[in-house]
Amino acid sequence: MNETKQDGTMNKTDQAAVIGPVIVMLTLQFKPGTAEMVMERMVPSIRLTRKEPGNIDFQFFEVKGSADKFVVFERWKDRAALEWHWKQPYTMDALQLFQEQLVTPMSEAEDVMYLRDVMDAQV
Repeated sequence: MNETKQDGTMNKTDQAAVIGPVIVMLTLQFKPGTAEMVMERMVPSIRLTRKEPGNIDFQFFEVKGSADKFVVFERWKDRAALEWHWKQPYTMDALQLFQEQLVTPMSEAEDVMYLRDVMDAQV
């Protein structure tokens, strides 16, 4: 049985066991003054990601009042679609950008959340 954390999210291992859509949310705090450069580099990747066959939704949000903070919301057809996305050159470029420009290295435990729609359990 999958373990859901107290905040309602599941870790990567548990999410992998789920059949059906995969929902991911990331919180990204970039170094001060990098927002414009980050957006210039991310927009082409976002456009390509939205065209991927397994992508249902991909949003890259600016956080109001915090010029260098973004939230990414992703919804994928299934785990295989997300794994295919991770192998794309533009995704690897984005991950490299994150490594170079985030204030602190991205932590799956703190910055990445695998979500479960509570209504899925109500069916």
